[in-house]
Amino acid sequence: MRQMVNPRPVRAVAVTGGKGGVGKTNVSVNLGVAAAEMGQKVMLLDADLGLANIDVVLGLHPKYDLSHVMRGECTLEEALV
Repeated sequence: MRQMVNPRPVRAVAVTGGKGGVGKTNVSVNLGVAAAEMGQKVMLLDADLGLANIDVVLGLHPKYDLSHVMRGECTLEEALV
Protein backbone atom coordinates (compact mmCIF):
# COMPACT_ATOMS: atom_id res chain seq x y z
CA MET A 1 0.00 0.00 0.00
CA ARG A 2 2.76 2.46 0.94
CA GLN A 3 4.47 1.77 -2.38
CA MET A 4 1.31 2.80 -4.23
CA VAL A 5 1.00 6.10 -2.37
CA ASN A 6 4.70 6.91 -2.17
CA PRO A 7 6.97 4.96 -4.52
CA ARG A 8 10.09 6.14 -2.67
CA PRO A 9 11.08 3.98 0.28
CA VAL A 10 10.91 5.48 3.74
CA ARG A 11 14.35 5.81 5.28
CA ALA A 12 15.10 6.15 8.95
CA VAL A 13 18.34 7.07 10.67
CA ALA A 14 18.74 6.63 14.42
CA VAL A 15 21.38 8.60 16.28
CA THR A 16 22.13 7.12 19.70
CA GLY A 17 24.73 7.47 22.40
CA GLY A 18 25.51 5.97 25.76
CA LYS A 19 25.41 9.19 27.74
CA GLY A 20 24.46 12.82 27.57
CA GLY A 21 26.65 15.55 26.13
CA VAL A 22 28.26 13.55 23.33
CA GLY A 23 26.62 15.47 20.46
CA LYS A 24 23.58 13.38 19.50
CA THR A 25 21.37 16.44 19.13
CA ASN A 26 23.90 18.39 17.06
CA VAL A 27 24.55 15.43 14.76
CA SER A 28 20.80 14.83 14.36
CA VAL A 29 20.00 18.47 13.60
CA ASN A 30 22.89 18.81 11.15
CA LEU A 31 21.92 15.60 9.33
CA GLY A 32 18.32 16.81 9.16
CA VAL A 33 19.29 20.23 7.83
CA ALA A 34 21.62 18.70 5.24
CA ALA A 35 18.93 16.29 4.04
CA ALA A 36 16.34 19.08 3.87
CA GLU A 37 18.73 21.25 1.85
CA MET A 38 19.04 18.34 -0.61
CA GLY A 39 15.25 18.36 -1.04
CA GLN A 40 14.46 15.45 1.26
CA LYS A 41 11.45 15.45 3.57
CA VAL A 42 12.74 15.33 7.14
CA MET A 43 11.19 14.64 10.52
CA LEU A 44 13.34 14.80 13.65
CA LEU A 45 12.09 12.95 16.71
CA ASP A 46 13.88 13.50 20.01
CA ALA A 47 12.92 10.40 21.98
CA ASP A 48 14.78 11.46 25.14
CA LEU A 49 11.71 11.91 27.32
CA GLY A 50 13.61 13.54 30.17
CA LEU A 51 16.13 15.76 28.41
CA ALA A 52 14.90 16.30 24.85
CA ASN A 53 16.39 19.50 23.46
CA ILE A 54 16.14 19.54 19.68
CA ASP A 55 13.47 22.22 20.11
CA VAL A 56 15.99 24.42 21.96
CA VAL A 57 18.68 23.95 19.29
CA LEU A 58 16.17 24.83 16.55
CA GLY A 59 14.62 27.73 18.49
CA LEU A 60 11.17 26.15 18.58
CA HIS A 61 8.54 26.34 21.33
CA PRO A 62 6.32 23.26 20.95
CA LYS A 63 3.07 22.98 22.86
CA TYR A 64 3.40 19.19 23.14
CA ASP A 65 6.22 16.67 23.17
CA LEU A 66 6.54 12.90 22.84
CA SER A 67 5.59 12.33 26.48
CA HIS A 68 2.21 14.01 25.84
CA VAL A 69 1.63 11.65 22.90
CA MET A 70 2.54 8.59 24.96
CA ARG A 71 0.16 9.62 27.75
CA GLY A 72 -2.65 10.15 25.22
CA GLU A 73 -2.86 13.89 25.90
CA CYS A 74 -2.46 14.74 22.21
CA THR A 75 -2.05 13.01 18.87
CA LEU A 76 1.28 12.61 17.11
CA GLU A 77 0.08 15.08 14.51
CA GLU A 78 -0.63 17.65 17.22
CA ALA A 79 2.86 17.22 18.64
CA LEU A 80 4.60 17.80 15.31
CA VAL A 81 6.07 21.28 14.84
